[in-house]
Amino acid sequence: MILFYELAQMGASHAPFTRAMLQTAAHAFPSRELVIYAHESHLEKALPEPDPLLDGRLQKITDIPPPAPRRNFFWRTVTTLLFLRKTYGKWSGFAPQVQVVFLTGEPHHIWAAKLFRHFNPGFRCHLVLHGDVNNVRFPRSRNPFRRISDYFSSLAYANHPNVRFIALESHIRTNLAALIPSVGRMIDIIHHPCMNTEIDWQISSPTREHLRFGLLGIAGRSKGLDVFARLALRVEKQAAIAADFRLVGKLQANCQNVDLSGISGPRPFSKDWLSHELFEQELANIQYVVLPYNMDYYGLSASGVLLDVLRWRKPIVSFDTPVIRELTNRFGDIGYICGDENEMLATVNSLLSTFDQERYLSQQCNLDRAYRSRLPEATAIEYAQTQNAFGRTTMEVL
Repeated sequence: MILFYELAQMGASHAPFTRAMLQTAAHAFPSRELVIYAHESHLEKALPEPDPLLDGRLQKITDIPPPAPRRNFFWRTVTTLLFLRKTYGKWSGFAPQVQVVFLTGEPHHIWAAKLFRHFNPGFRCHLVLHGDVNNVRFPRSRNPFRRISDYFSSLAYANHPNVRFIALESHIRTNLAALIPSVGRMIDIIHHPCMNTEIDWQISSPTREHLRFGLLGIAGRSKGLDVFARLALRVEKQAAIAADFRLVGKLQANCQNVDLSGISGPRPFSKDWLSHELFEQELANIQYVVLPYNMDYYGLSASGVLLDVLRWRKPIVSFDTPVIRELTNRFGDIGYICGDENEMLATVNSLLSTFDQERYLSQQCNLDRAYRSRLPEATAIEYAQTQNAFGRTTMEVL
């Protein structure tokens, strides 16, 4: 049995990831029972339609017991684990058959899991690390109570082989281990899974008269909105092919001072999400996704935009990042890797003057292979290997 725990996310937040991880586990262990403990609003977004792989096999628990008397997140998590133990039996004695996966691993989850394992030696779990783990880079409080409850302390201290972490890209483990050496051997890699969607991507090849470049997702400085906006203003206006720059997502609140006048739309720009229909329409109509990411943030965070790139097989114009290098080494040419902003500008201008349609179609084919490597049936291989190794480690500890 695998128990998935997700009380950090509400509604649509992380919903595609939740579904993809459930499908990953279902492919990895076809005979295991799956249980998810989550808010009803999140499950409605994560599983909005029938799923032949999960229906009849996945048990959903939304009848969440009230938090413990102190009413903080730490005790709420402990209370939930006690509830699950009461419902499904003690972990001691059959740990290899029962595992908990925290789909979001925040400090209170991590400390609660470590405390619970101390009193339940057979308990074992994985905690998935998301972008919030970047807090380990921030200045730490001098208040000892705040300090012990931050990300750094929760990852650095009281580690045990039965409480492990999942990083969604290889470079995240490398970078996190460089900052906190004691946690490196506790981190497993399961590449960020992508849901299987039927898209006729082969009809979206560009013409020789017009190229659209898109910045996707939550547009802020960590995603390179300032770089993208300057590209739109600096690009060669007299090139043979017209250029159109599109912001396909929403603005972060701290971007009021960025000059967006070179970006054509979709307007008006908003701090709210685009509708799903408009997002998909915009993405279908762009030819290149621009990834001018700031590695101060994305060094410890997986990019959900990358999954949209793969899903739509859109070649990229990107800064040199570990995940793009990894994909290029595995699958070949998927776009253009640039050392800095000036090189990115030169690349865009070159595309506008000498666009190579045959190379573009080749890049799409390579992206198709990369996309298939991130489908749940593929990431299930990584997950099964991780779980099987985890089980052997647990038996050794017991």
